[in-house]
Amino acid sequence: MSDNPSLDEMSEQTKRYRADRLDLWNLLRKKRDEYVSAARQHGASEETAQAAAARYIRGEVRVFIDHLFLHVREQAAGAFARAAPREWGVRSELLLDVDPLVPGYVAQSFPVAAWTVQIDAAEREAVALARAEREADWTPWLTRRLERVGETSERVIEHVFGAVEAVGEGLGEGLGGVGRGVGDGLGGIGKGLGDALKIVAGVVSVGAVVVTGIWVLRR
Repeated sequence: MSDNPSLDEMSEQTKRYRADRLDLWNLLRKKRDEYVSAARQHGASEETAQAAAARYIRGEVRVFIDHLFLHVREQAAGAFARAAPREWGVRSELLLDVDPLVPGYVAQSFPVAAWTVQIDAAEREAVALARAEREADWTPWLTRRLERVGETSERVIEHVFGAVEAVGEGLGEGLGGVGRGVGDGLGGIGKGLGDALKIVAGVVSVGAVVVTGIWVLRR
């Protein structure tokens, strides 16, 4: 008797995985909104609150999107890169406000990596990048993702990162530390990216169960 999961079992696992991804996406949106609300309550202007929240949530959005890239087919990943709002590679938090774009691609995702053969290393590095929140790390990482799915035209790169001179200059870095200041003033609400670990753990725990079924995705 084969230890491989049946197609029905894989279908159920895929449904649960997608529901979990969608719940996590909604959690990120909720966290961003709660941050804005808390910042206002502490006297921040609307502009300052939104800017601080953007920096606060950006790393976690990047972890989520990086995993989404890995868990949809290459063609879908390329289509996402072109459909997402301009400069999403630099200001990834923009993706929180363009639903149903992300949920639509979550609906095409799988519990196992659809096109990478080094998923464990990819998961670990994604977390490290999210913690660092450094454009110098994220930009080349995302560029390699785009290369892998064949989206390297000048038009796509400009769409993802914006003007060349803007690449590497994240929204938070251009605010003179406003995001950090408000985060500290809220008693640490903006510090750390603990939930990024949960985002990754969700993928690993589900993916490990059905890893023997990767062949279904690659046939």
